[in-house]
Amino acid sequence: MGPLNINVIREKQIDSSPLADKNIAVIGYGSQGRAQALNLRDNGYDPIVGLPVKSRSRRFVRQDGINFTTPAKAVKKADIIVILIPDHKHKELFERDIDKAIKREQTFIFAHALSVHFKLIKQPTGVDFVLVAPHGPGLRLRERFKDGKGITAFIGRTDDSSKDSLKTAAAYAKAIGCARAGLMITDFADEAIGDIFGEQAVLCGGLSALLKAGFDSLVKSGISPENAYLECVYQLDLIVDLIKKFGIHGMYEKISTTAALGGLAVESEIINKQSRGAMQSILDKIVSGKFTDELMADYGNSFARLKKYQKQRRNRILDDMAVLFDKKFSD
Repeated sequence: MGPLNINVIREKQIDSSPLADKNIAVIGYGSQGRAQALNLRDNGYDPIVGLPVKSRSRRFVRQDGINFTTPAKAVKKADIIVILIPDHKHKELFERDIDKAIKREQTFIFAHALSVHFKLIKQPTGVDFVLVAPHGPGLRLRERFKDGKGITAFIGRTDDSSKDSLKTAAAYAKAIGCARAGLMITDFADEAIGDIFGEQAVLCGGLSALLKAGFDSLVKSGISPENAYLECVYQLDLIVDLIKKFGIHGMYEKISTTAALGGLAVESEIINKQSRGAMQSILDKIVSGKFTDELMADYGNSFARLKKYQKQRRNRILDDMAVLFDKKFSD
């Protein structure tokens, strides 16, 4: 295997002209919607936010001094429409508000490819669908922007979109500050599948299960919850920072000999053939679209399954430790 060649697009390489004289509508004003709308405004653009009449987010938009209207009216006024509501609401949004307001030559920007790749919505003829997917939550995007920095992002376009639409995606990513850190080109399929799998098997589901299991093991053995939290959870960001900077092998070289020997010795016990098989099953379920079907079914059932999981699997002692130590160590 030869040396890795990662093509990163930098801010200075990007032409902002695809956004010139364009009306931009941001649909949604949650964490990501608010961050992107405010970043656009601070970069000299004048976005309009689309929200339902009864949306509680309207008061936050009003407080921030950004113009807003209904999603349908926002789409009618805009050349570029950024969809920043939860994935499971995309189908309903398009059927109720957007389909009747779409005009040819508009560009729709998505922060996640799920609804497009798994065909919850259909791309109209003469309309571009592009991807601008920041690698972090809206709060982080906003914080980094205000510090003069950014977070990386994927950009991409569907096969049915114009070639120039990728330039629009890059210009938009620049406008919200992501190009300060760098952009990488991907496609809707890879982003949708990779993002969902990463969340489920590693970053959210896998990591949470590992942290809770380690914490519980120590507490059951008689070690205090305070110690267990500090040893299994609190130091996590230190290890992650080492991995992001030096790689996994580099992390092992930077930590103590005791930690390196012990960690390497038990890796295959924690992640073994059985758990790797489980990961493959998770991936297969995502690729087939079955998980998306389950997501939409649970949405239709008022997320009864999600609420059940949240109630069953909450570790109150671990959560209380997090709140306690955050308060103690941040004073």
